Amino acid sequence: MKGSGMACGKLFAASLALALGACAMGPTNPGPQTLDDLKAAHDWQYEAGERLNADWASGVQGILGALSRSDAIAAIQAAGFECMYGEAHEDYPDPMAVCSRSFATRRCQMDWEISSTADKGMVTWVDGAFRRDCVGLADDWPDQVKSAIDDQLAPAAPPAPKG
Repeated sequence: MKGSGMACGKLFAASLALALGACAMGPTNPGPQTLDDLKAAHDWQYEAGERLNADWASGVQGILGALSRSDAIAAIQAAGFECMYGEAHEDYPDPMAVCSRSFATRRCQMDWEISSTADKGMVTWVDGAFRRDCVGLADDWPDQVKSAIDDQLAPAAPPAPKG
């Protein structure tokens, strides 16, 4: 039984290395898997604009960055975005796509944008941007925008019932 202490030590070291390696792999929840998941992860009219924009951009990159161009465009369109495309060229047969989606509440007009380029059928660059124009100027993002909504043309609450 002389070597059993050494064997137990090696077994313990191997078990510890395995456990530490599993911890180093990161969380089991890698984040949103689809653009709809990403949209559902935030309260877009109330959370801080800077954080929303950063989370939107990183989420878009994580979801679409490794896809083929056709899969990326299909995912973007499935999430309700409309796309415009640049002109193709013999050196760049996959034109740039700029896709946008807008949504308004009584309080805010919100716009999400996804821009992407591709080469040989694979996404090579993708980025996202979020903008918000709310009643008043305090919650506009990224810049304060003086617009019709700031004149409080949108009612703050539904009209009282008659009668």
